[in-house]
Amino acid sequence: MAYDILIIGGGASGLIAACALARKGRRVVLLEKQNRVGRKLLSTGNGRCNLTNVNASAADYHGSRQAARQALKAWPPEKVLAFFEAIGIPCDADEAGRAYPMSRQAASVLDALRLGCDERGVETRTDFRVVGLEKGKEGFVATGEDGRRVEARCALVCTGGLAAPKLGASGEGYRLLEGFGHRLSPRFPAIAALKTPPEAVRGLKGIRAEGQIALVADGAVVRLEAGELLFGEAGVSGIAAMQLARQANEALREGKRCEARLGFLPGGDAVGRLRARRESLPMRTMEDFLNGIVPRRLGQRLAKVAGLDMALPAGELTAAQVGRLAEALAGWTLPVTGTMDFDQAQVTAGGAVLKDFDIRTMQSLRCSGLFAAGEVLDVDGDCGGFNLQWAWSSALMAAEAMDARLGTGEEGR
Repeated sequence: MAYDILIIGGGASGLIAACALARKGRRVVLLEKQNRVGRKLLSTGNGRCNLTNVNASAADYHGSRQAARQALKAWPPEKVLAFFEAIGIPCDADEAGRAYPMSRQAASVLDALRLGCDERGVETRTDFRVVGLEKGKEGFVATGEDGRRVEARCALVCTGGLAAPKLGASGEGYRLLEGFGHRLSPRFPAIAALKTPPEAVRGLKGIRAEGQIALVADGAVVRLEAGELLFGEAGVSGIAAMQLARQANEALREGKRCEARLGFLPGGDAVGRLRARRESLPMRTMEDFLNGIVPRRLGQRLAKVAGLDMALPAGELTAAQVGRLAEALAGWTLPVTGTMDFDQAQVTAGGAVLKDFDIRTMQSLRCSGLFAAGEVLDVDGDCGGFNLQWAWSSALMAAEAMDARLGTGEEGR
């Protein structure tokens, strides 16, 4: 048989698995449906490629946390970073633990993986859309939509999820795994902007502000995040808001009423701060009263939320009006009607159920010799390098297991 290992999907997981296996001397063929590999990888970290997070733990993941915990144990961030160092990508981490290549270029990471594959003899076939995957007596056969066939002793499915279809996501791996009896959990966008009624944020498009945002479901706070918030035509984005997308989708799927509670005055005592501001700026009208605490247009919206006239001078604010304005500034509540769709999401929540895999090796429990890794599986992480860490660690676990399997001849059993 021409190949030891067939990898379907030329994204982060597929590339690192191919590179690792080639470094062990395995004959690898990598099939990618697009005309080039790694397109989504180029967009990560705003083009800087946030490779991992050195503080990653199972608590940063959703779906099968048990699988995430196992992957982090087998391939923790420091071990992943050592792998990249070995292929020419030294990294450093910022104060939040986010690790980047020293070049701060995602293209550097992609080039290193691609060169690591090419230098060790990986055969990469682009424009190869796999429409069928079958297991025969000697291994696996992948069939392309143009009728081409590729055979190998083991197969790794790492086709990604549904997020970012413009970069090639289509969920084809789900269908391939279903063909072997694998179950799928519901899939929905994670790390995506929150949708609100358009009128709730009208006039705020493009406004950025530092603050806190809490997701409230049926009156209970589900999750609280802090950071930059960015207003759009029909919702709120920015990393802080996008971190809430998974829980918002889950709550809405359960029929719960969801709201986003936004606060723009850290440190508490909003009433005291506004009273002091009233005394120091008595002639400042509500049109400009909050300017400097928040952007001007946002301040005007919050004053309207508090029911105040834009022409009202601060010196004429009553105690009750100060209270309402403080409430708007510290806890403006917006209905959440959903999240942006997969075309604007960064990650897919849900996927192939991990109970159908040996999470120590990523090998299918339904078909010996079949493996999966990355976003196609039911694991997704928070923003900050956690999803790429899962892509790397799950793929490297699978690569180690495939190499060991081929080395012992177990594939013929």
